[in-house]
Amino acid sequence: MSPQSSSPKSSSCPLRHSRLALALAMAWQVGATSNVSAATEDRFVNLRGVAPRVQDIAPVRPVDGLNPDIDKLLDQPTDLWERIRLGFAMSDLDGKIVKQQEAWYAARPELVQAIFQRSRRYLHFIVEEMERQGLPTELALLPFVESGFNPLALSSAQAAGLWQFIPETGTKYKLTQSSFYDAREDVVASTSAAIEYLQFLYRFNDNDWHRALASYNWGELAVARAVDRNRVRGLGDAYSSLTMPEETRNYVPRLQAVKNIVRNPAAFGITLTELPNEPTFAVIPTTQVLDLKRAAELAEMAQDEFLALNPAFNRAQAPVAVKDGLAIPLTKVEAFKANLARYVDNLAKSVKAVVTRVRGAKPAPTARF
Repeated sequence: MSPQSSSPKSSSCPLRHSRLALALAMAWQVGATSNVSAATEDRFVNLRGVAPRVQDIAPVRPVDGLNPDIDKLLDQPTDLWERIRLGFAMSDLDGKIVKQQEAWYAARPELVQAIFQRSRRYLHFIVEEMERQGLPTELALLPFVESGFNPLALSSAQAAGLWQFIPETGTKYKLTQSSFYDAREDVVASTSAAIEYLQFLYRFNDNDWHRALASYNWGELAVARAVDRNRVRGLGDAYSSLTMPEETRNYVPRLQAVKNIVRNPAAFGITLTELPNEPTFAVIPTTQVLDLKRAAELAEMAQDEFLALNPAFNRAQAPVAVKDGLAIPLTKVEAFKANLARYVDNLAKSVKAVVTRVRGAKPAPTARF
């Protein structure tokens, strides 16, 4: 799932031209960012080591004052970057390679800021899903390393989307891939699959986050063989002691460098503009078959803006019924629902009128022989 040479998809299809333009606008990632793409994907790992638990909220009694669980929710930071920092839970890596990765990013502040600017559409959703599953929020930064937060990124190994799933792994995690729709590029579907994969890798690697991340980049069986070789030689099985390809050796330190930048951007001469800790889109279920142009019109959005939230469609006539719903900006949800209802109603009336005309038409006279 290495995004090392990720590049936007291209084709002669009109939608592909639109997707290519969107990809180019979203990413000066490849080429100038080949090292970011080269930052191959991390294998996402589960929880802070603890299975997610659901705790009942105690009823509020007058003598108790405020419910502490509600207090905790009310005390959430207004800035998403701060929420991410508070959720850091993985042990830190240090050393020469981490310093090299930090220096590389620090020398390219415009690139770092551009990638984080692109993340604004998706990051709140990803953080919410990570926290809901009890995962460390460092993992919400993996798309920075994997794809530069470009959902249309495509690597030379055909790894696609924010999380850079190769076709085989995408199929394993039920990400539909067809000529109409590629769920690896669907922000919601691929994030769910990435979380499931990370949880598996965390367990597979004996609850070792760094080895799990190396597995996401190199493959879990490759990491397992490296661990076995070390054990045979009487060496340790920690991530830092393993013999691995250079790409994988740089991969986890690269995520660590991104984490360090988010933790203290000023130390690297980087400015992170405030990012509101609030949702940016909602998924609106619909089984109505719509072409993308019509769907964008109903949402009162430009098509490129619509595609940025719904990048998984491969054709302009792709039916939305191939997925659970459409991602619509919160500011457009009510307009989309109202316009869709009117569209469906008008369509039904048109169909009924046609049927009525057909049934009322007199049959043509039959020729007699």
